[in-house]
Amino acid sequence: MRNKTDVMTEQDVERIFDRFYTGDTARNKKGTGVGLSIAQSLMKKMNGELFATLKNHQFIMTCQWNKRT
Repeated sequence: MRNKTDVMTEQDVERIFDRFYTGDTARNKKGTGVGLSIAQSLMKKMNGELFATLKNHQFIMTCQWNKRT
């Protein structure tokens, strides 16, 4: 998944999977900030990874499944 952003910082990306972290101040009263933490936990249980990066004003989230050996 990829979204254009002009407001997200590297600090936001580093904390995006922390429970209760809401980087978007416009949403801090409506959301609990647990959704991405849960998604990352589920990916780990399915032998995968969910990670985020910020590059050229693009917020990028990637799901990657690891091969079973």
